[in-house]
Amino acid sequence: MTTVDKPSVETLVAELLSQQWVIDLFTELAGRQAQSLAVSGLVRERAASNHVFWPFHAPQFPLVVEEASGCRITDIDGNTYLDSHLGFGSQALFGHAPARVVEFVRDQLAITSGNGYLNPIEQKLVDLLGGFLPHAEKFAFLNSGTDATNAAIRLTRAHTGKRLVAKFEGALHGVHDIAAHNTAFWYHGHPVQPFPEIGPDGIAPLPALTGVAPLPPTELLVLPNDLDVAIALIEKHRGELACVLGEAVSSSFPYPEHTVPLIKAVAERCQALRVPFVLDEVLTGFRYGPSGAAGYFGIPADLYTYGKVVTGLGLPLSVIGGKAEILDHMQTSGLPLTDLGRKTCVQTTHAGNHLSLAASYASLSLLQEAGPAYYERTRAKVGRVRSRLADFRAETGIPLRLMGFGDFIGSFGFVAEESYADYREFAEAVNPIGLFFLTLMLRQRGVYTLSLPMFFTGDAHSESDVDELLTAVTDSALELDKHGFPFVLP
Repeated sequence: MTTVDKPSVETLVAELLSQQWVIDLFTELAGRQAQSLAVSGLVRERAASNHVFWPFHAPQFPLVVEEASGCRITDIDGNTYLDSHLGFGSQALFGHAPARVVEFVRDQLAITSGNGYLNPIEQKLVDLLGGFLPHAEKFAFLNSGTDATNAAIRLTRAHTGKRLVAKFEGALHGVHDIAAHNTAFWYHGHPVQPFPEIGPDGIAPLPALTGVAPLPPTELLVLPNDLDVAIALIEKHRGELACVLGEAVSSSFPYPEHTVPLIKAVAERCQALRVPFVLDEVLTGFRYGPSGAAGYFGIPADLYTYGKVVTGLGLPLSVIGGKAEILDHMQTSGLPLTDLGRKTCVQTTHAGNHLSLAASYASLSLLQEAGPAYYERTRAKVGRVRSRLADFRAETGIPLRLMGFGDFIGSFGFVAEESYADYREFAEAVNPIGLFFLTLMLRQRGVYTLSLPMFFTGDAHSESDVDELLTAVTDSALELDKHGFPFVLP
């Protein structure tokens, strides 16, 4: 018997890029966005940090956005798009520039003092957050989700006097050095690159980013997404662990029916072992109801980290909440000279700046007013999308699905199965070429996502907006099918 070599992903990409319909697609988008491409090219020459230049997420044809309102953005070429990206979901609650939030922040800007002062808005926001998150005794305000998870690690190390941190393979906790290890599979190049082996001491630490050195086993324990193995490793290292980090659901494994039981059981075991557990709610906070995944699923933790929708207007803000005895390690005793050598610090000049706090207070106040009806509306929209896509699959055989969780963080994509119980199996099933082309074809049809066909929604999108998005997604899939696109990779 002879075997036939299957084409590699690289070979498939090369073949697709040479086809005329792809050349026509690129030519059309380049012509439509001529000014955006010119300006982004000039910016690229002198500035490297914008999200449109971000490795692993950079769009092929970056837009220069001139105006944004609700769920619509307009670029400098005059093209208006339905925005399903909404700032990685951080503006998904009520869309870009909701009037009441803008007005509140404008008023604060006109009268307040700037950074480095205590502003009355902080007390108001703490009280509001306390109502949403009764499981958190105290809060700290920083700039980003990366800041929050990094600070949580430092705080638990200060609290326990221990160094070892455990995280799960595939969990996305930001881009600090610990988070950059064994993170979301696309950072590592899967399914093209193989996964490291799972050994008796977990998974070998593997940085996804250049410039990050592999951490030694005294610093990082990488857990497989297997409950029995994860708990056995935590029990084995309980005397060395400063904390265990977990996400209730991850964008790299968006199946709560599998991830939530795992994380909840691990959190409960950590509680019994007196090992601090950090629940990363940067994605799930306020997206599983006002109390996030912790409240919705009953997941106990010592610290909780929040980002994304905790802010408003795209202003930088993240929050750590949790046990006062841990957060007190970053707070003065009241006599600064007695703090020397006895406290830690995660504060920076702009951390928790007053305008971000004001935007958060205004935005979360709107969420509080909206009440349970907000979540009912969002779930109904997502349910309708999934129902329509199920009908589409039955009619066409095209494996187009909406993968995601909460209310609502997800992506459209082509995968053969409705759900995957194994993280690595899911990573192998994802078709990165399909994500790339679907994103560009949505742009062609007036729908903007960054570099993946992401779908973040809330009250930003009306029913007709959702219908417009669905039409664009299904039409794109039908066109790909017409060109013989390989929806499921070999």
